[in-house]
Amino acid sequence: MLEDNIPSRKIEYIPQELLKKYIMYARKYIHPKLSEVNKNKVANFYAELRKESDKLGGITIAVRHLESLIRIAEAHAKMHLREDVRTDDIDIAIKVMLESFLQSQKFSISKNLRKKFSQYLTLQEDTKQLLFNILERMEKENVRNYFFLNYYFFYLNFLA
Repeated sequence: MLEDNIPSRKIEYIPQELLKKYIMYARKYIHPKLSEVNKNKVANFYAELRKESDKLGGITIAVRHLESLIRIAEAHAKMHLREDVRTDDIDIAIKVMLESFLQSQKFSISKNLRKKFSQYLTLQEDTKQLLFNILERMEKENVRNYFFLNYYFFYLNFLA
């Protein structure tokens, strides 16, 4: 049957004590900082977004947004116990901040800004994980196309 072909994924919960230790360790020992390259990327994004929102007549992005962006990137790096903020940390912070900023705009302005900054809103995902998510969704929607699913499971096993 279809259920036999789908790999089961058990959700493993982190024990509360271990999570507390992880957080305490990160707070005490991990203090990520941005490199010059990342500072330039953040500054360029901020300048471009400020210019575009002014040009379209939207709410202007403020310096506090820039500070928030840096704090989000540093927090993401800290969650991964990294001393340096990587480009992917910056990308995630930009996506979070940009989504929030776009939701505060009028619809027409938000639509134009979303189009202009679409490259920041789409992050590259692991192909294998993406396919697993698609298959899980299909299974939940009771898709019963046996050949189609077997083909993708073969493909996933091939990638592994």
